[in-house]
Amino acid sequence: MNSARGVALVLAIMVMSFLTAIGLGLALIVMMDRLATGNERGSVAMLHAADGALELAARDLSRLEDWDAALRGEVRSVFADGSPSGVRPIPGGGTVDLTAATNVLNCGRATACGDAEMDANTRERPWGRNNARWRLYAYGPLRNIVQLSRPADCYLAVWIADDGQEEDGNPYADGSEATPGGGVLRLRAESHGPAGARRAIEAEVSRQCLGGPPEACRQGIRVHSWVEVRMVVP
Repeated sequence: MNSARGVALVLAIMVMSFLTAIGLGLALIVMMDRLATGNERGSVAMLHAADGALELAARDLSRLEDWDAALRGEVRSVFADGSPSGVRPIPGGGTVDLTAATNVLNCGRATACGDAEMDANTRERPWGRNNARWRLYAYGPLRNIVQLSRPADCYLAVWIADDGQEEDGNPYADGSEATPGGGVLRLRAESHGPAGARRAIEAEVSRQCLGGPPEACRQGIRVHSWVEVRMVVP
């Protein structure tokens, strides 16, 4: 009798352990699914935020008569969070080093680099003296530009550079529209989130007459290309 009761107790414990394991497994699956869904939503929100920052920068560029001043870093967007350098806090946690991010775009490393290194021909920067000199143009937390009840926790940054097709050897000046690459700028927008999350977009834009007589053309921006940067490279 005692032996039978002992076997029944062992079987009951085994069944309970099995059911508990199944329950814990289901709970883990649900939790991971919620985390994955939340991460996906956050990633999509960050991509839209980067796109919004790019559009804001393009709007300000459309109102700027002299793009050379922007390429030289003399003027910036109205969306500018102080000096275009240094470390900024990311809403939700973490920081972004604007100086290091700019250096990475210009020469592939976080530390400063000289003209010779920026002029070097590489797979990502094959234009030599016409290589991009990325300048930070628009930057700040998303909450500074939109009134949302729950804005995405991210810091936005948009760099501009001369188009690499120009062959004038001067990446700080936009060429004539009659020459290849003239009147065209490259833009790169990034959204930086907590835990190192980041989404990036690159686009090429040019001036566009939106109507009116030639002597009083209402200036706008035409987007020639738009691509999400999957691999973050210079």
